[in-house]
Amino acid sequence: MEINQNNYLYIISRIKELLIVILENGLAEKSIKDLFTSDGYVLFILDRKGPLSLKDLARYAVKDKSTVSTVVKRLEKNGYLIKERTKEDARNINIKLTAKAKKIKPQILGISSVMNSKMFKGFSETDKRKLFQLTGRIYDNIHG
Repeated sequence: MEINQNNYLYIISRIKELLIVILENGLAEKSIKDLFTSDGYVLFILDRKGPLSLKDLARYAVKDKSTVSTVVKRLEKNGYLIKERTKEDARNINIKLTAKAKKIKPQILGISSVMNSKMFKGFSETDKRKLFQLTGRIYDNIHG
């Protein structure tokens, strides 16, 4: 299929759908039944940034607080996150990963590696750099 301006959005949407299937299959193969594909960004951000307030987590996720709050509640219920009052000010609450979340990190990274291998099969490093550069420009154009 030739990809052009007329079908580009469809192709991007289809790529996302196919990656979600790979992720869902990977989670099922690893017997991780209590994670949704939409949970990944919260786990990823907290793994990279450490404990964060809901406000900061939403800011890093570029999503509104109510959306992030729903995911956080589900992850907390399933034992992947805990909320703790900060030492500096007991009125403030930070969200952090639990041991359960840290334990599945290697499995999640393995699934991510499979996804990356499929996406970038046959790509040179130059190809990937150019793709990332152009994707960044599209993101900046849309995000503003």
